[in-house]
Amino acid sequence: MISIDNTMIDDEKKWIVDEQAYVRRLDKRLLAFAMFGNMVKTLDNSNLGSAFISGMEEELTITGVQYNWMGVLFMIGYLSMQIPSNMLLARCRPSIYLPLLETTWCILTISMACVNSVQSVYVIRFCLGLAEAGFYPGIVFLLGTWYTKRELGKRMALLNLCGALGTGMSGLVQAVMLKTMDGVWGLSGWRWMFLFDALVTSILASFGYNYLPDYPTTTSWLNKSEKAIAIQRGENNSISRDIKKDGGNRWAKLKILTTNKYIYPFTLGWASLHVALGACHVLGITAKKLGYDAVTANLLTTPDTLITMVVGLSNGFISDRLQSRIWCLLLPASVGLFGTLLLSSFVQPFGFLYFAFIITHAGLGSVTSVVMTWASEIITPNPELRAMSIAAMNTFSSMMWTWTPLVLWPVTDAPQYRRFFYNEYIKNY
Repeated sequence: MISIDNTMIDDEKKWIVDEQAYVRRLDKRLLAFAMFGNMVKTLDNSNLGSAFISGMEEELTITGVQYNWMGVLFMIGYLSMQIPSNMLLARCRPSIYLPLLETTWCILTISMACVNSVQSVYVIRFCLGLAEAGFYPGIVFLLGTWYTKRELGKRMALLNLCGALGTGMSGLVQAVMLKTMDGVWGLSGWRWMFLFDALVTSILASFGYNYLPDYPTTTSWLNKSEKAIAIQRGENNSISRDIKKDGGNRWAKLKILTTNKYIYPFTLGWASLHVALGACHVLGITAKKLGYDAVTANLLTTPDTLITMVVGLSNGFISDRLQSRIWCLLLPASVGLFGTLLLSSFVQPFGFLYFAFIITHAGLGSVTSVVMTWASEIITPNPELRAMSIAAMNTFSSMMWTWTPLVLWPVTDAPQYRRFFYNEYIKNY
């Protein structure tokens, strides 16, 4: 009996060691790709705003309404491909499909560096929306396929941390380009930023093609023991199964998804969260409209982003440590609500306005990873339905962005009135 017990203990220890080595290898490939990819995606998403305040507005004679429509057209394209893209991903090899999307981003981003008219920007932004639609829901689905519930929260936090990093880097990269590359070879600094983004995207595509996994039983770079670990982990956590064995009528699965009691509150909550986060994305433009120069306006976004990154990462790790999602959602969201209330007062000294931007972004941004982790865990264990549910959540939030830039966060052509009001207030009091 003692020898049997010792053998079982030794086998368990070996399993733990092998599993830890397997997870580390997975982190170096899948998690690294996800983090780098989300950083590049948000960098690409943010570069239009950075370019707009860095000379693009004047060079292409863009009005505020036209800028708003650039964002709307991107979201229409993004909306159109969310669910179809994730349905394709559930049936295709991610190591080919996702890098193909990134290659398309790269080509379109290079095109943005060559535009000479507003109409060209409209077309390219719509196509970029189509190409980028599949990345975030696809990578969330893939992370949920490979990682267990006790591992997923912190990795979602790292994923969203890199998203915040990409947003912050956009302003920093644009500031560097304005200082060092503006006018080189006859190209404006904002055009060099798009070329830089394209270079980074090409590196991402190459990395994904060479290192991204497919599914537990179909990934060629896993050895026999690693495949056994991957399959066992998926069965134990009811979070992943072999896609190839998951048959059934797709319309029947869609019907099942529409009757799922979790899908509607998660979809509504995810959309509401991103509508509120829209307030944070106009910080750089707001600073420029208040009279700050382009370099300063770009750099002002960096501290806001760094704070959001730290808070978001901490919240993800705490949610995994406590195995509690609800409190790691409600408490930071309350802070974000306070920030939006401050922003709603509209005309105020810039210091207060900047503080409101920071706590709004930190509070709301820190719950995105928790919401998506929770959704991946409880909506459904079926892989294709899970892919469709994540895409549905992102689709509904994208629908909000077809009208919110025009109604809630419009860029106007009256740039100086707030600073004028503030200066008059100081002068009189």
